[in-house]
Order: sequence, then C-alpha cells, then structure tokens
Amino acid sequence: MTPSVDLPKHGPSVIAGVIQRLSVSQLKRHKLCPRAWFFQKVMRVPEPSTGAQQVGTEGHAQLEHFLVTGEDVLGTFARAGAHLLPTPGPDLLVEQPLNGEPPLMAGGIPFTGFIDLVDARRLASDGALRITDHKFTSNVATNAASAEQLADADTEPGLQMVGYGAWALSQVERFPGLRTLELEHLYYQTRGQRLAASVVATVPAEHVEREWQTKVEPQVEAMKEHAQAARASDVPANYGPPCGKYGGCPFMAKCLTGENKTMSLRDKLLNKASESTPLTVAAVERDAPEPPAVLPPDAPTPTPVQTAPEVAQATEQPAPKRRGRPRKAAESEQPTDAAPSPPSALRVLFVDCIPTTIDGPTPESLTSYVDTMHRKVAEAGGVDDVRFAGSDSALGFGKWRGALAMAARAELPAPGSYVALGVSQSELMQVIVEALEPAFDVVVRGLR
Repeated sequence: MTPSVDLPKHGPSVIAGVIQRLSVSQLKRHKLCPRAWFFQKVMRVPEPSTGAQQVGTEGHAQLEHFLVTGEDVLGTFARAGAHLLPTPGPDLLVEQPLNGEPPLMAGGIPFTGFIDLVDARRLASDGALRITDHKFTSNVATNAASAEQLADADTEPGLQMVGYGAWALSQVERFPGLRTLELEHLYYQTRGQRLAASVVATVPAEHVEREWQTKVEPQVEAMKEHAQAARASDVPANYGPPCGKYGGCPFMAKCLTGENKTMSLRDKLLNKASESTPLTVAAVERDAPEPPAVLPPDAPTPTPVQTAPEVAQATEQPAPKRRGRPRKAAESEQPTDAAPSPPSALRVLFVDCIPTTIDGPTPESLTSYVDTMHRKVAEAGGVDDVRFAGSDSALGFGKWRGALAMAARAELPAPGSYVALGVSQSELMQVIVEALEPAFDVVVRGLR
C-alpha cells in the first residue's frame, strides 16, 4: 500500500510569512492555543525552562543510552519502567528523526523532530509496528492519556502519536507490509511512589492516514494563515483552561497587555488589578536559540518573555517539598552590601497544612482573598457565582477557571504568609492555589 501521506521529498522555498518547517510540538501548541504558538514560533518570544523539563530531558537521555547500548544507566524514575521496555538492540530505532528521506510532510511543509522509539520486531510476522513516546509526569493516574485519546488527532496526545504514525506510513520501503500501528505512551512517575505505565492504542494504518488527512492537514492550513498575521491580536486565543495548563502559559503577560485588547472580560479584570501589583518579571535568556521556524511578514525583533519567579527544579525526591524559591543572582551581579530579604517581604503559602513553628506574623487564611477574587470575576462576568455561569456568559463552559486564574496572577496577595486549607473540597481554592504557586517564594504542601 502506498499511503497518500507519502508527500514530495522537498520542502517549500523560504518566503517571508510562510512556515519553513513544522514539528509535532508546534502542532500541539497551536492546537492548545493559536496565539501562544504565534508568540513562540512567529514572534520568537523565548520561554523559560522548568525543573520538570530538566527531569524529562535527563530521563530521555538515560533511556536512549540504555536502548542503544544495553548499559544500565537508568535513574530511579526511568528504572521503574524498565520492565515495559523492549530488549535493547541495534534493530530498534531510537531517537528516530522525522526529517529523513522522505520526511514527514503536511501542507507541503516538512517536519523536524524525533520519535523516542520505533520497534519493528513484529512487522514481518504480524504487520505491526510499535511507536513509543516516553512521558515523565508527576502523577500517572491523573495525567496519563487514554488509548482513545492516543488514536484521535483532535486531542493533544493523539495529535502527536498520529503524526508519528503518519511518518511510519510514509516509509514504505523501510516498513513493507505495515498494517497495524501500536501507538504507545510510556509513563514514568516523578513524585511519590516510583511507578510506570504503558498506554497503547492499536489502530489500522487506514485510521492514521484518515486522521492525518482530515484533521492535521486542515490545521496546518490554518497555521499557514496565522503565520502571516501582522499582530498577535489578529490570531485567535483559546482563553480558559489552556491559560493555566502546564504551570501556566509563559506568554500570559504579553497576551493580556499591549496591543491585545480582544476580550472585554479580561480587560475588566485587569482594570480591577491593583497598580501596586503589576505583572512585572525578569527577562529570561536562552543560551542557544534555534533558528526561527517561521519568518513573519515584518520579522519582529525577539523580546524577552515575561514570567513569574522561577520555580525550583524538580529532583528525584518524593513529595512534599518546597517550591518556588527565586533563583539566586550570580556573584558578580550581587551588591557587596546586599542583605537577605526580610521574611515580611516574602510570599509563603502553606497548602493543606499549618506550620508548627512560626517565625514572624501568624499566617492568615487565603479564604478571604479567594472570596474577593471570585467576587471581582463574577462581577466582571455579570453573574453571582462563576461556577454556575450559563452558556450565554463569557464565563460559561468552565471558562471561569481561566478568568479566575488570570485575575489572581494580575492581583497577587500582599507579601506575607498564607494558609490554604481544604483545597480539594473547593474548586475556587484549587484554581487560585494553582495560579499563585509559581508567584510565591515558598510553597509548602501537607501530606495526604
């Protein structure tokens, strides 16, 4: 079978305003929020790295070395899933590039990137090919995708795995007789108990081909159109849950200020924010930024991303732990007479716990702050309770969560110590705590 996803080998010429190359991660970012993708790939606004990303990078490197050489260099996270891995060997395709010959293509644009693992050991006997992506996550039970999601290109995990499957279908000579694709997410838990789990979607080749043609190809055409926008405000934004996903959108400050005045509800909320708590942040630099994937019409000069104080990197230690302590400045940048910040200048949050020893003022409950922010969002949305906003409200269909999180980030509590109790029993408290964590200097969580 020669699938229709086997497109021409040569990519398009480089023209201003036209996408030069794509990646599966770009598809996922655009699917989550087209404007966030525009900030990242068209305006080339840099993003800060996170501790979770570092853990994933190290884990992927360990797994790659093990699968290629057989040498056991697995850390505690990756080792939990060793029993789910195939026997190492030279016939496994590890870190397989997508831009080989022929490359993965959509809309005439070539893809770059790598597939973690391709196992063709059952291809000759069963016509089956297994494609695996390693996922390091804080909680397997709550964060793992389902098999149905892995097979559906309308979902984030499915968009990735269908893309990898489409690459395999384009490799007719390499994988003759390919009939079935096993699309696998292999999860490794990074908090608490060391766990691993495999989720596999087994689908016929025709299913992947259809998903790519009917869902991904149209999305790429939309991305081409968005790449030619003159301003970020001309690109649609997916307000709501995506704003707070993965620790919060790194482009939130730019999306809410400047030329982007596209959502009246957000404008109302920002106008209510105190002038004493502006969205001010430190510039973040990248050591070696990659060449732009998109050449915008006016080629804007990249500007530093604005972000909340950096969260401490995750380590291979069980929860709970302190998070959110700001990065120390380099010695050459520290004034010789600099004094440590007094406790009263810090923001400390105790989540579902109360300190037994208090050095300073007694922590106050976060409840009154939550009530205040809820009232402001409800008033801006014209409802009494955001949780019961109707379909005709700007807060309907769960969009109140993103609006409440945005309002909290725009108007932080005053410096001091706060206690948030009963978080799991209050949707409002959950949203506020998740929104505030990156902005607090210290966050302490109680055992559950």
